[in-house]
Amino acid sequence: MVAEPQDAQKRKLDEEGGGDAKRAAAGGAAPMEVDGAMVMRNEDFSPQLLRIYYDRLFPFLQMFRWLSYRNDPKSSSAAVQKDFFLRREFTFVLQGDIYCRYQCFKDAEEYKAKVMAQQPVRMEIGAVYTHPPKHHNTVIKDAYKPVERELVFDIDMDDYDEIRTCCTGATLCSKCWTFMKAAIQILRRALTEDFGFQHLLFVYSGRRGVHCWVSDTVARKLNNEQRSAVAEYLTMVSSGAGKSRADLRMNGCEELHPAVQGAYDICKKWFRDDANGILASQDILRKGPHLANILEPMSIAEKETISKYVETHPQANSLEIWTQLEKIADERAQSAVTFKQKADAKMMLKDVVIQYTSPRLDINVSKQMNHLLKSPFVVHPKTGRVCVPIDPDHVNDFNPLEVPTVGRLIEELNKSGDIRETSLRPYTHFFEVNFLQKLEKATAEEMRSTAGVDFTDF
Repeated sequence: MVAEPQDAQKRKLDEEGGGDAKRAAAGGAAPMEVDGAMVMRNEDFSPQLLRIYYDRLFPFLQMFRWLSYRNDPKSSSAAVQKDFFLRREFTFVLQGDIYCRYQCFKDAEEYKAKVMAQQPVRMEIGAVYTHPPKHHNTVIKDAYKPVERELVFDIDMDDYDEIRTCCTGATLCSKCWTFMKAAIQILRRALTEDFGFQHLLFVYSGRRGVHCWVSDTVARKLNNEQRSAVAEYLTMVSSGAGKSRADLRMNGCEELHPAVQGAYDICKKWFRDDANGILASQDILRKGPHLANILEPMSIAEKETISKYVETHPQANSLEIWTQLEKIADERAQSAVTFKQKADAKMMLKDVVIQYTSPRLDINVSKQMNHLLKSPFVVHPKTGRVCVPIDPDHVNDFNPLEVPTVGRLIEELNKSGDIRETSLRPYTHFFEVNFLQKLEKATAEEMRSTAGVDFTDF
């Protein structure tokens, strides 16, 4: 079904590259765009390149295996939901900003055939419904509803514009990518340690952000209220312009909540300790209103101490100024007598570190089971880059400006003739070995324990 998108689902299509699709439809490639220090070449994205990418490189079978969760329609097992994948909604965005919602496919072969036939410039993945989405108009309204969907999170660099000093808007560089490194590790700690989730997939959005897909069975079954609760729990950043402190409270306890302490421990590394951390790369205490906002609730004497230091050390960088703030925090802790003074001293500066480092989630993406999210491995029309997985154990090894473009991949394919020799191979290998195989093993064990099915031959 072809339909114009609702505002909530369109979600800044022009910023995602839909506007350039109109120009590409005339036969030309997408225009060049400065992406940090990298410049997109004209040959990095075009409908012709995209067609070859879909035909030769896009991992349809792996995507099917992931999103079907061992519910193979060709299986003879009674425990398998043969229409499970068919009940999954996909949305195609075609050239001309045309949304094709309620797409669904019975298997990997039909999935690829539909993509090859329609050549979407973008694909989004939705929920699994009670009925195949293509039949949504033939089903009683209250009977057609989502039954499961991965728990997803969206982190966009736009939301860091008030605190990053190196870039703004769509531009991106290695300095501000530090915010994404921190977000990945903080989010993973909370999801694995606080909630016990195991099957997380972090994906580069293709331009300036990161998506996280939680594929555990328990996560997929969460209702909207539960998803909202998880998203709210993970949100520590205070909203509103000019905020320099997270809204953290001791609530009468002598120590920080373990979840807050765990987040702070990771935040501190990326804020202060890392050589390319936020203090070093953004120099926030020497630029903009950040230092003044941090000093605002402090005592007059404390403010004067920092002001005098900055005045007498005009070449001091942000890390050196921060060290002076830490000395004040230590003095507070040593002189604290009452319970409130001790609690305030323990919280001092930790709320600043968390505010500037903790993930800034687009919480509305996570709250609704039926919310669409861009598919992994699609190509971003603005940059030509593929939305590839990120290894959270090696975030320092991931450079968004070096992610392969579709133009580069087709050039590599033309030279070798072997898809295993392209620069996409490390990403599909990671997806297969570090995510998909582990997920399939866990899914098989769950099915075996609940239905007594032997999956050794599957």
